[in-house]
Formats: sequence, C-alpha cells, structure tokens
Amino acid sequence: MAITAVLWAIVTRFGSILAAPIRHPDMLWIIIPIYLAWLTGDYFQERKTTDFGNAMTNAVVILWVGLDWARQSIKNAVFNTTLAAKILICAAFVIYGAIIIRETAKAKPIAHLIGRAREIGYFCIVVTPIFYNVIPIDMITLAAILMFFPIVYGLNSLWDKLLPAPPGEDEMSQPDMKLPDLEPGPSSSMQGMPSMPEMPKF
Repeated sequence: MAITAVLWAIVTRFGSILAAPIRHPDMLWIIIPIYLAWLTGDYFQERKTTDFGNAMTNAVVILWVGLDWARQSIKNAVFNTTLAAKILICAAFVIYGAIIIRETAKAKPIAHLIGRAREIGYFCIVVTPIFYNVIPIDMITLAAILMFFPIVYGLNSLWDKLLPAPPGEDEMSQPDMKLPDLEPGPSSSMQGMPSMPEMPKF
C-alpha cells in the first residue's frame, strides 16, 4: 500500500472517530460530558497548571468512562481476541485513573502532569467509539489516535492563548493580600470625636 494511501486512510479514520457519535447517538451520553469536562476544565482551571482538586476530578472521569466501556464490552459479547483487547484497554485506563487518585491523595507533583483534562479528554473521546463497535481495533485506528494527538494538543494550546483569560485568573495568580496591622486603642471611626464627660461620684 502506498504511503499516500496509508496517510489518507489514517486521516479518514480519525474523521470517522470524531463523527462516530452521529452514527451511534447512544454514545452522546458519555461523549458530551467528556467534551464539557475537557473544555471547561482546561479553560477555567488548567490554562497554566492542574491543581490537585482538578486532577482528582479528571481521575473520576477516567474511572466512570472505563466502567462504561466495560459495560459496553461485555454486553451481548462473545469472548474473542477483540473482547480481550477491549478488556485490556479498560483495565489500563482504570489503573491509570487509580494511579492519579493515589498520587493526588499524596499531593505528589506528578499528579499535575498525568491528571490534566486535555490528555484525559482526548483519549477518552477517541477510544470510546471502539467500545461501541463503531470503529475497529486495528493499526490504522491506533495510528490515527497517536498521530492526531499532538495536533489536537497544539490546537488546544492555541485555543487557550487566543481566548481572553477567564474571570478570576489574575486575582488567583497574585500573592495573598495582607490586612494592615491594627494598633491597640480606640477604633479609627471613634477618633476625633469628643469624649464623654465623667459622671460625678457620690
């Protein structure tokens, strides 16, 4: 097969992956929340880095998607090499999510790298059609997923640079404001007011 034919097959396969929810509308129930979590999380919380709370949330997304994949795989399925491959992929993603949860719970810096919504959202979206039997598991699919990852990653970075900063980002990046030291004595609102006359003593 000529190289141009292989490249065209990879490009068209990636297009089929993105269009898969249209062919299988049931997939929208899992795809739409992934898209929303990816875009909103990346824009509002992960433009600069990923905090531990967001990494934990992204790990939960992986676990939930992995459970949905397993449900789709074993439903009316006969054990064969394809089902075995799906089970291995499910296990890999569930383990990945568990690792993120463990590293986040221990406040390990690696959680900032492996728990980003950008990477998690991409792979969850492009792998889901495989478990809904819309996209086959083969080398063309694997090549399409890996080849388009840096392209989508770059477009995501460009998206973050072109859009204005989300509300509150500048305030959160500034150091904590300290309140001025209060000296003991009468409050500032009482200064300058005439003192009350003393009551006569009996």
